[in-house]
Amino acid sequence: MLKFPDGFLLGTATSSYQIEGDNVWSDWWYWAERGKLPHAGKACNSWELYERDIELMAELGYRAYRFSIEWGRVFPEEGKPNEEALMRYQGIIDLLNEAGITPMLTLHHFTLPTWFALKGGFEKEGNLEHWRSYVELIRDNIEGVELVATFNEPMVYVVASYVEGMWPPFRKNPLKAEKVAANLIKAHAIAYEILHGKFRVGIVKNRPHFVPATDSERDRKAAEEIDYTFNRSLLDGILTGEFRGFMRTFEVPVSGLDWLGMNYYNIMKVKAVRNPLKRFAVEDANVGRKTDMGWSVYPGGVYEGLKAFSEYGLPLYVTENGIATLDDEWRIEFIVQHLQFVHKALAEGIDGRGYFYWSLIDNYEWAEGFRPRFGLIEVDYETFERKPRRSAHIYGEISKKGEISDELLERYGLGEV
Repeated sequence: MLKFPDGFLLGTATSSYQIEGDNVWSDWWYWAERGKLPHAGKACNSWELYERDIELMAELGYRAYRFSIEWGRVFPEEGKPNEEALMRYQGIIDLLNEAGITPMLTLHHFTLPTWFALKGGFEKEGNLEHWRSYVELIRDNIEGVELVATFNEPMVYVVASYVEGMWPPFRKNPLKAEKVAANLIKAHAIAYEILHGKFRVGIVKNRPHFVPATDSERDRKAAEEIDYTFNRSLLDGILTGEFRGFMRTFEVPVSGLDWLGMNYYNIMKVKAVRNPLKRFAVEDANVGRKTDMGWSVYPGGVYEGLKAFSEYGLPLYVTENGIATLDDEWRIEFIVQHLQFVHKALAEGIDGRGYFYWSLIDNYEWAEGFRPRFGLIEVDYETFERKPRRSAHIYGEISKKGEISDELLERYGLGEV
């Protein structure tokens, strides 16, 4: 049996645009209307059915829930906050607390108000005053939550939107990308100054586990370079005031973090290339069976990530970890094996405070649309019926008891880790 410490949070995670539906004021909706993205539509209709979602969390025994506020909902027009939407978010927090579920709030989970995006979004430092207004609105109106993340996966946002050009605003400009990253650090500093004290303020970083494609020195150096650039440079910028971008170094405000969230999904191999504009190539590591997202499953990467991030001396949360699959037995195995490695990190003295499975329910998976199924709870997108999978109940038992039983370890576990 593996016992987790008292107070260790075992919960689930979602984001607003992916589950709420009808987020017509957001840039992703704007671009879907123009044929550049799959349409989210009603998504899971959670804006109307949030009470049912919270009832299910409580029935299943989950102890915590990470969700986000849709900036475009609370500021559908420049300078005109939507008090009704703010009250709905406060109501969600109140219901969670009444059910004994610890809320964790994220302020930016990829989407922007359309009006802000059309002004240039985070490309322009002058636009940060609009971010300031949003954060002040949250400070003045939201109660009953302790843990607040400023940004979800900021480097994923930067790379997908400004390097690969797959997400809004569909740019392919590394110089602009690193400028946006620097402005996100400045935006975090603004938010930390406003929120710190009332809330414990952190940030959520996606951390792929990068390995060299071969044992050659060039590949090893390439893996080290991308690991720093993608996994650490933004954090170092927040804490030191110096952000090393792709090609330039930026002076940014020294700020702070009260905690650090880590999202972990996959293992990637890195190969050096001779093109000076593209110093390395990155692809899935092809380690065993792949998920419906095309990602190899490597449970040890969650341990390696927690160990690496522990060097910052901050309380750590695994804020997302999940699998896209229709094979629910594999989902149970995935959860048990990743939690084994989380437990290993805790046993070695790493200050881990919680684990959030992604996702509570099936949802809109960004540019992938509704095909991938990450949820512990199955969603019928026609009727919006929620149906907990067996994995939902198994994970609920782990959460309620704060332990993984010998039976689960024998059936799904890795043995010694």
